[in-house]
Amino acid sequence: MGCTAHVVIVGGAPELEGMAQRRLQALEAKWSRFIPDSEVSRLNRAGGAPCRVSADTFDLIERAAAAWAATGGAFDPTVLPAMLAAGYDRSYHDLPEDGDAGEPVASPGCAGIRLDRRSRLVILPPDVGVDPGGIGKGLAADIVARDLLDAGADGACVNVGGDVRVEGTGPEEGDTWIIAVEDPRDTERELDRYHLAAGAVCSSSTLLRTWTRGGVPMHHLIDPATGAPARNGAIASTVVAGEAWWAEALTKAALLNGADAPRLLDHLGTPGLVVLEDGQVLESNGLGRLRPAQPVGATA
Repeated sequence: MGCTAHVVIVGGAPELEGMAQRRLQALEAKWSRFIPDSEVSRLNRAGGAPCRVSADTFDLIERAAAAWAATGGAFDPTVLPAMLAAGYDRSYHDLPEDGDAGEPVASPGCAGIRLDRRSRLVILPPDVGVDPGGIGKGLAADIVARDLLDAGADGACVNVGGDVRVEGTGPEEGDTWIIAVEDPRDTERELDRYHLAAGAVCSSSTLLRTWTRGGVPMHHLIDPATGAPARNGAIASTVVAGEAWWAEALTKAALLNGADAPRLLDHLGTPGLVVLEDGQVLESNGLGRLRPAQPVGATA
Protein backbone atom coordinates (compact mmCIF):
# COMPACT_ATOMS: atom_id res chain seq x y z
CA MET A 1 0.00 0.00 0.00
CA GLY A 2 3.04 2.22 -0.34
CA CYS A 3 3.25 3.03 3.36
CA THR A 4 4.37 1.79 6.77
CA ALA A 5 1.93 0.04 9.10
CA HIS A 6 2.13 -0.04 12.90
CA VAL A 7 0.09 -2.46 15.00
CA VAL A 8 -0.34 -2.37 18.79
CA ILE A 9 -1.89 -5.50 20.32
CA VAL A 10 -3.13 -5.66 23.90
CA GLY A 11 -3.39 -9.18 25.33
CA GLY A 12 -3.85 -12.30 23.24
CA ALA A 13 -1.34 -14.87 22.04
CA PRO A 14 2.14 -13.94 20.72
CA GLU A 15 1.18 -15.34 17.31
CA LEU A 16 -1.20 -12.42 16.70
CA GLU A 17 1.64 -10.14 15.61
CA GLY A 18 2.54 -12.42 12.70
CA MET A 19 -1.13 -12.88 11.86
CA ALA A 20 -1.60 -9.11 11.53
CA GLN A 21 1.44 -8.80 9.28
CA ARG A 22 0.32 -11.62 7.01
CA ARG A 23 -3.20 -10.20 6.78
CA LEU A 24 -1.92 -6.80 5.68
CA GLN A 25 0.36 -8.42 3.10
CA ALA A 26 -2.55 -10.46 1.75
CA LEU A 27 -4.73 -7.36 1.38
CA GLU A 28 -1.89 -5.57 -0.42
CA ALA A 29 -1.64 -8.50 -2.83
CA LYS A 30 -5.38 -8.27 -3.60
CA TRP A 31 -5.76 -4.49 -3.81
CA SER A 32 -2.59 -2.89 -5.16
CA ARG A 33 -2.98 -1.42 -8.65
CA PHE A 34 0.79 -1.79 -9.01
CA ILE A 35 0.69 -5.60 -8.74
CA PRO A 36 -0.32 -6.99 -12.17
CA ASP A 37 -2.10 -10.08 -10.83
CA SER A 38 -3.96 -8.37 -7.98
CA GLU A 39 -7.74 -8.58 -8.00
CA VAL A 40 -8.00 -4.81 -8.52
CA SER A 41 -5.65 -5.00 -11.53
CA ARG A 42 -7.70 -7.86 -12.93
CA LEU A 43 -10.89 -5.84 -12.51
CA ASN A 44 -9.36 -2.86 -14.28
CA ARG A 45 -8.33 -5.03 -17.22
CA ALA A 46 -11.69 -6.79 -17.55
CA GLY A 47 -13.11 -4.34 -20.10
CA GLY A 48 -16.68 -4.64 -18.83
CA ALA A 49 -16.67 -8.40 -18.23
CA PRO A 50 -17.88 -9.70 -14.85
CA CYS A 51 -15.16 -10.68 -12.37
CA ARG A 52 -15.58 -12.88 -9.33
CA VAL A 53 -13.51 -11.51 -6.44
CA SER A 54 -12.76 -12.36 -2.83
CA ALA A 55 -15.00 -11.15 -0.01
CA ASP A 56 -12.36 -8.56 0.94
CA THR A 57 -12.24 -7.07 -2.55
CA PHE A 58 -16.01 -7.12 -2.92
CA ASP A 59 -16.28 -5.15 0.33
CA LEU A 60 -13.65 -2.71 -0.92
CA ILE A 61 -15.54 -1.93 -4.14
CA GLU A 62 -18.94 -1.90 -2.44
CA ARG A 63 -17.82 0.55 0.24
CA ALA A 64 -15.99 2.75 -2.26
CA ALA A 65 -19.17 3.04 -4.33
CA ALA A 66 -21.21 3.78 -1.19
CA ALA A 67 -18.80 6.57 -0.19
CA TRP A 68 -19.00 8.03 -3.71
CA ALA A 69 -22.80 8.15 -3.45
CA ALA A 70 -22.84 9.55 0.11
CA THR A 71 -20.44 12.39 -0.74
CA GLY A 72 -22.10 13.34 -4.00
CA GLY A 73 -19.02 12.23 -5.92
CA ALA A 74 -16.48 14.25 -3.91
CA PHE A 75 -14.86 10.95 -3.03
CA ASP A 76 -14.43 9.06 -6.29
CA PRO A 77 -12.52 5.77 -6.67
CA THR A 78 -12.79 5.95 -10.49
CA VAL A 79 -9.99 8.53 -10.75
CA LEU A 80 -7.54 5.92 -12.08
CA PRO A 81 -7.35 7.26 -15.69
CA ALA A 82 -6.82 10.77 -14.32
CA MET A 83 -4.15 9.54 -11.92
CA LEU A 84 -2.32 7.85 -14.79
CA ALA A 85 -2.59 10.97 -16.94
CA ALA A 86 -1.08 13.00 -14.09
CA GLY A 87 1.93 10.67 -14.12
CA TYR A 88 1.19 8.47 -11.12
CA ASP A 89 1.59 5.30 -13.17
CA ARG A 90 3.82 3.26 -10.86
CA SER A 91 4.59 2.89 -7.18
CA TYR A 92 5.25 6.33 -5.72
CA HIS A 93 8.82 5.50 -4.72
CA ASP A 94 9.59 4.55 -8.35
CA LEU A 95 8.26 7.73 -9.97
CA PRO A 96 10.81 9.68 -12.05
CA GLU A 97 11.57 13.24 -10.99
CA ASP A 98 9.90 14.71 -14.07
CA GLY A 99 8.33 13.68 -17.37
CA ASP A 100 5.35 14.24 -19.61
CA ALA A 101 1.75 14.37 -18.41
CA GLY A 102 -1.36 13.46 -20.36
CA GLU A 103 -4.46 15.59 -20.67
CA PRO A 104 -6.62 15.59 -17.51
CA VAL A 105 -9.48 13.08 -17.65
CA ALA A 106 -12.71 13.72 -15.73
CA SER A 107 -13.80 10.70 -13.68
CA PRO A 108 -16.89 8.75 -14.79
CA GLY A 109 -18.06 7.95 -11.25
CA CYS A 110 -19.54 4.78 -9.81
CA ALA A 111 -23.06 4.85 -11.23
CA GLY A 112 -22.27 2.15 -13.79
CA ILE A 113 -20.59 -0.30 -11.41
CA ARG A 114 -22.63 -3.46 -10.87
CA LEU A 115 -22.27 -5.61 -7.74
CA ASP A 116 -23.77 -9.01 -6.93
CA ARG A 117 -23.03 -9.83 -3.30
CA ARG A 118 -24.33 -13.41 -3.47
CA SER A 119 -21.90 -14.42 -6.21
CA ARG A 120 -19.28 -11.74 -5.39
CA LEU A 121 -19.33 -10.61 -9.01
CA VAL A 122 -18.16 -7.09 -9.88
CA ILE A 123 -18.71 -5.46 -13.26
CA LEU A 124 -16.86 -2.25 -14.10
CA PRO A 125 -17.98 -0.46 -17.26
CA PRO A 126 -15.32 -0.52 -20.01
CA ASP A 127 -14.39 3.13 -19.39
CA VAL A 128 -14.05 2.76 -15.60
CA GLY A 129 -10.87 1.98 -13.68
CA VAL A 130 -10.69 2.01 -9.89
CA ASP A 131 -7.88 3.23 -7.67
CA PRO A 132 -8.39 1.94 -4.11
CA GLY A 133 -5.78 4.33 -2.71
CA GLY A 134 -8.39 6.62 -1.17
CA ILE A 135 -10.07 3.96 0.93
CA GLY A 136 -7.95 0.79 1.00
CA LYS A 137 -5.63 1.70 3.88
CA GLY A 138 -8.57 2.54 6.11
CA LEU A 139 -10.44 -0.63 5.25
CA ALA A 140 -7.28 -2.67 5.83
CA ALA A 141 -6.97 -1.14 9.30
CA ASP A 142 -10.61 -2.02 10.02
CA ILE A 143 -10.18 -5.62 8.86
CA VAL A 144 -6.98 -6.27 10.81
CA ALA A 145 -8.31 -4.69 14.02
CA ARG A 146 -11.46 -6.81 13.77
CA ASP A 147 -9.48 -9.98 13.06
CA LEU A 148 -7.18 -9.39 16.03
CA LEU A 149 -10.08 -9.08 18.45
CA ASP A 150 -11.78 -12.11 16.93
CA ALA A 151 -8.54 -14.05 17.46
CA GLY A 152 -8.39 -13.23 21.17
CA ALA A 153 -6.73 -9.83 21.54
CA ASP A 154 -8.15 -7.61 24.29
CA GLY A 155 -7.47 -4.51 22.24
CA ALA A 156 -5.82 -3.37 19.01
CA CYS A 157 -4.57 -0.22 17.33
CA VAL A 158 -3.85 -0.58 13.61
CA ASN A 159 -2.21 2.36 11.85
CA VAL A 160 -1.85 1.94 8.09
CA GLY A 161 -0.12 4.97 6.62
CA GLY A 162 -1.79 7.39 9.03
CA ASP A 163 -5.23 5.78 8.95
CA VAL A 164 -5.79 4.54 12.50
CA ARG A 165 -8.42 2.12 13.83
CA VAL A 166 -8.67 1.29 17.53
CA GLU A 167 -10.85 -1.28 19.26
CA GLY A 168 -11.05 -2.91 22.68
CA THR A 169 -8.86 -2.28 25.70
CA GLY A 170 -6.19 0.37 25.36
CA PRO A 171 -2.60 -0.07 26.55
CA GLU A 172 -2.91 2.35 29.48
CA GLU A 173 -5.09 2.51 32.55
CA GLY A 174 -8.59 3.63 31.64
CA ASP A 175 -8.99 1.27 28.68
CA THR A 176 -9.07 4.06 26.09
CA TRP A 177 -6.84 5.31 23.29
CA ILE A 178 -5.26 8.71 22.66
CA ILE A 179 -4.64 9.31 18.94
CA ALA A 180 -2.23 12.09 18.01
CA VAL A 181 -2.45 13.83 14.60
CA GLU A 182 0.69 15.25 12.99
CA ASP A 183 0.82 18.83 11.78
CA PRO A 184 1.04 18.47 7.95
CA ARG A 185 3.47 21.42 7.79
CA ASP A 186 5.79 20.11 10.53
CA THR A 187 5.73 16.40 11.34
CA GLU A 188 7.60 17.05 14.58
CA ARG A 189 4.54 18.87 15.94
CA GLU A 190 1.06 17.68 16.84
CA LEU A 191 -1.89 19.31 15.15
CA ASP A 192 -4.45 17.71 17.45
CA ARG A 193 -5.22 14.62 19.54
CA TYR A 194 -8.39 12.68 20.27
CA HIS A 195 -9.61 10.44 23.05
CA LEU A 196 -11.42 7.33 21.73
CA ALA A 197 -12.82 4.19 23.31
CA ALA A 198 -13.17 2.76 19.80
CA GLY A 199 -13.26 4.07 16.25
CA ALA A 200 -10.97 5.62 13.66
CA VAL A 201 -8.91 8.73 12.98
CA CYS A 202 -7.74 9.22 9.38
CA SER A 203 -5.73 12.01 7.78
CA SER A 204 -4.85 12.99 4.21
CA SER A 205 -2.52 15.65 2.84
CA THR A 206 -1.56 17.05 -0.54
CA LEU A 207 2.01 17.57 0.74
CA LEU A 208 3.17 13.98 1.15
CA ARG A 209 2.90 12.43 -2.33
CA THR A 210 4.12 15.02 -4.80
CA TRP A 211 5.95 14.86 -8.13
CA THR A 212 6.51 17.02 -11.19
CA ARG A 213 5.34 16.64 -14.78
CA GLY A 214 6.39 19.12 -17.45
CA GLY A 215 7.71 21.33 -14.68
CA VAL A 216 4.25 21.48 -13.03
CA PRO A 217 3.93 20.29 -9.40
CA MET A 218 1.50 17.39 -9.03
CA HIS A 219 -0.10 15.58 -6.08
CA HIS A 220 -2.32 12.54 -5.67
CA LEU A 221 -5.57 14.25 -4.67
CA ILE A 222 -7.40 14.35 -8.00
CA ASP A 223 -10.48 16.52 -8.51
CA PRO A 224 -12.94 14.10 -10.19
CA ALA A 225 -14.65 16.91 -12.06
CA THR A 226 -11.50 18.14 -13.81
CA GLY A 227 -9.16 15.15 -13.65
CA ALA A 228 -6.34 17.40 -12.41
CA PRO A 229 -4.79 17.63 -8.94
CA ALA A 230 -7.06 19.76 -6.75
CA ARG A 231 -5.87 23.30 -6.12
CA ASN A 232 -8.42 24.88 -3.80
CA GLY A 233 -6.31 26.15 -0.91
CA ALA A 234 -6.64 23.04 1.28
CA ILE A 235 -3.53 21.02 2.17
CA ALA A 236 -4.71 18.47 4.75
CA SER A 237 -7.74 17.01 6.48
CA THR A 238 -8.52 14.73 9.41
CA VAL A 239 -11.78 12.88 10.09
CA VAL A 240 -12.93 10.87 13.10
CA ALA A 241 -15.50 8.12 12.53
CA GLY A 242 -16.58 4.70 13.72
CA GLU A 243 -14.72 2.91 10.92
CA ALA A 244 -11.51 3.82 9.13
CA TRP A 245 -12.73 3.13 5.57
CA TRP A 246 -15.41 5.79 6.03
CA ALA A 247 -13.08 8.25 7.76
CA GLU A 248 -10.45 7.86 5.04
CA ALA A 249 -12.94 8.39 2.23
CA LEU A 250 -14.22 11.52 3.95
CA THR A 251 -10.73 12.98 4.28
CA LYS A 252 -10.58 13.01 0.47
CA ALA A 253 -14.03 14.57 0.19
CA ALA A 254 -13.11 17.16 2.82
CA LEU A 255 -9.93 18.15 0.98
CA LEU A 256 -11.85 18.54 -2.26
CA ASN A 257 -14.37 20.79 -0.51
CA GLY A 258 -11.64 23.06 0.84
CA ALA A 259 -12.96 25.76 3.13
CA ASP A 260 -16.47 24.28 2.79
CA ALA A 261 -15.33 20.96 4.32
CA PRO A 262 -16.90 21.62 7.75
CA ARG A 263 -20.29 22.05 6.09
CA LEU A 264 -19.96 18.70 4.29
CA LEU A 265 -18.81 16.91 7.45
CA ASP A 266 -21.62 18.46 9.49
CA HIS A 267 -24.12 17.29 6.86
CA LEU A 268 -22.75 13.76 7.17
CA GLY A 269 -22.64 13.94 10.97
CA THR A 270 -18.90 13.21 11.11
CA PRO A 271 -16.42 15.38 13.02
CA GLY A 272 -13.25 16.51 11.30
CA LEU A 273 -11.09 19.41 10.21
CA VAL A 274 -9.35 20.85 7.18
CA VAL A 275 -6.06 22.77 7.10
CA LEU A 276 -5.70 25.59 4.56
CA GLU A 277 -2.53 26.84 2.89
CA ASP A 278 -2.55 30.00 5.00
CA GLY A 279 -2.50 27.94 8.21
CA GLN A 280 -6.18 28.22 9.11
CA VAL A 281 -7.69 25.11 10.71
CA LEU A 282 -11.43 24.85 10.10
CA GLU A 283 -13.43 22.38 12.21
CA SER A 284 -16.82 20.73 11.88
CA ASN A 285 -19.09 20.33 14.88
CA GLY A 286 -18.38 17.69 17.50
CA LEU A 287 -14.60 17.60 17.27
CA GLY A 288 -14.00 19.37 20.57
CA ARG A 289 -15.74 16.70 22.64
CA LEU A 290 -13.21 14.11 21.42
CA ARG A 291 -10.21 15.97 22.84
CA PRO A 292 -8.94 14.71 26.21
CA ALA A 293 -9.05 17.16 29.08
CA GLN A 294 -5.34 16.57 29.62
CA PRO A 295 -2.78 15.14 27.15
CA VAL A 296 -2.25 11.83 28.95
CA GLY A 297 -2.16 8.25 27.75
CA ALA A 298 -0.73 6.50 24.73
CA THR A 299 -0.41 8.04 21.26
CA ALA A 300 -0.54 6.31 17.92
